[in-house]
Amino acid sequence: MIFKNLDPQDVLITPFKTYKDFTFTNTDSGSGVYAVEGLSGSTHNFDKNTATSHSFGVFNSVSKSLGKDPYSLGTFYKIPTYWGMRHLYYRDGSQPYYSFGNTDTNKTFRNLHHRLSVISVPQKLYGEQIKPGSVKLTDDSTSQTFTLYDDGCGNLYDNAHSASFAAFKSSSFNDSKLDANGSGSAVGNVFYEHGIITITDTGSYSQVGMGTGTDGWELDYKATHTIYEHEYMCNIGKTEFNQSMNISITSGRSGSISVKEGSPEAHRVFAPGDNPNGGSGSVGTSYQATEFAINATTHSDFSPYITTVGLYNDKNELLAVSKLGRPIKRDKNEAYSILVRFDV
Repeated sequence: MIFKNLDPQDVLITPFKTYKDFTFTNTDSGSGVYAVEGLSGSTHNFDKNTATSHSFGVFNSVSKSLGKDPYSLGTFYKIPTYWGMRHLYYRDGSQPYYSFGNTDTNKTFRNLHHRLSVISVPQKLYGEQIKPGSVKLTDDSTSQTFTLYDDGCGNLYDNAHSASFAAFKSSSFNDSKLDANGSGSAVGNVFYEHGIITITDTGSYSQVGMGTGTDGWELDYKATHTIYEHEYMCNIGKTEFNQSMNISITSGRSGSISVKEGSPEAHRVFAPGDNPNGGSGSVGTSYQATEFAINATTHSDFSPYITTVGLYNDKNELLAVSKLGRPIKRDKNEAYSILVRFDV
């Protein structure tokens, strides 16, 4: 086997983002996408038997035996939900760098009152993050249908008041820029890396995400996954790789690799006739390569064809195989460059 090291400048690895559309409704809680309510209240002597909550099935080990994800079932208590969201995302509105999410107060508005609605998307359904600017939340659980979008900076706003929201945001969230009825402010937030969508407005939007049955909500968004494109430029000089590595050119097809007695997994390199997995015969304890090639390959005009490029690591372990679209005759007077490209 002949190897050649790749020059680092001939290797290029380029990341690029891919996205996948998802749509869920309030009836899809079995997927792990939940909408729950958080309410402010005292946690002193908290009693789960009397505390207000949302339940989705029953959380227990039996769920797994039935083919269900036990973590997609359970009970969510409203007071702990509120304080959990407050601690993670709204602990100090004037100093957001103490919390998760966008810390630029000129782009993101966070304002938490005594309650909020939370729509939670599990990591397996958003990948690395929800793509900023891809969220659309439609709610028709009341007499009015709301269509909320995210602005790519973590704010959730009502599309019916998009102009008012744009003025509100461009003025560093000055309330005087809102509609006459106060609409147009950020009604909630999206925390893209965690798959969390919150509705914090306590007015007209307080029931968004709380609907059930046919009158509920629909969430559309894009999940994010990074793929890495690998490019390897394999350069072949005029004097390199001028001999065929194909076992068929050896006299009696006895091969070109010697295997000493006691070599581990020696059968993997034996000729087909000596390998029970590939034909008849028995595995020997050693194998001596031939020293001769068939006459057709000894002529001065003989040139092998390039059909395959293998990429190996430092331990000579094969990591990737690239097949050429058609065999290329190896001209001894020419140098070649073969670009191997694949995505991971």
